[in-house]
Amino acid sequence: MLKKLRTSFLLPAELAEIIGKYIIAILTLGTIDPFIMRIIGLLQTDEKNIKGALSMVKNAKIRAVAEADSIREDLFVGLRDNIESSRRRKDPAVREAQALIWPIFESIGLQIYRLGYVEQSGKLDALIDELDKPENQAHLTTLNVMDAYNELKEAQKDFDALTNEKQSADIENQYPSMDKARSTAVPHVNSLLSAINILAETAEGAETETIANLIERLNVITTDIMVVARARKTRRDNDKSEDENKDSDTNDDDFSDDNQDQNDVTTDGSDSDE
Repeated sequence: MLKKLRTSFLLPAELAEIIGKYIIAILTLGTIDPFIMRIIGLLQTDEKNIKGALSMVKNAKIRAVAEADSIREDLFVGLRDNIESSRRRKDPAVREAQALIWPIFESIGLQIYRLGYVEQSGKLDALIDELDKPENQAHLTTLNVMDAYNELKEAQKDFDALTNEKQSADIENQYPSMDKARSTAVPHVNSLLSAINILAETAEGAETETIANLIERLNVITTDIMVVARARKTRRDNDKSEDENKDSDTNDDDFSDDNQDQNDVTTDGSDSDE
């Protein structure tokens, strides 16, 4: 039987690579089931689309979007930290304003910079909608952070504008977006592996050895890719755990002083991670 392929662990380049290697392994066999050959045709298009989407990642608009995202993230963190630290100020009016504004940040999320572009934009838009209310504008003025807040608003507008420009450029390109290319390819990979497993169960005579050899080749390909992908995921999980522990330690420090102001592809072809 085929080994599991967790497509959700794979980077786009790795997904394109494994599709290409699967195709070569199957085509070198010569005569193969017509249904599998139709899936191969779909996967050849998928491989091309993923590589095309990857090539677009290297263009100037992508770099500009990434830079704009970095700027808005830095401004968000600066504003957040400035407001958070105001709870220690001596001025009662400042502490009162902080107590009214800080819950807005908590409800939106204190670490929205960890989110993807779209979700992060939604969170920032929600934050701006709240902070633009007259009563909150007055609190921001009391906290002396209006300049920083306006810079964040401008950074968010700049990011949205660049994102719209990029989307327009993508529409003009023959290749679909990476999300679309990936979401189309994964079901085709699932179908391929399911079909091969069915062939292995129903093969007779000489075909039995042919399919067995194919599965052996595909398993080597899958293992080579998954060793790298699993190792990367483990590192990410460990880094995330360390970050969460640091955040927890920071929060504990803030409130510890009473004197301070308070996609598996399984053998049946399903992908549970997608």
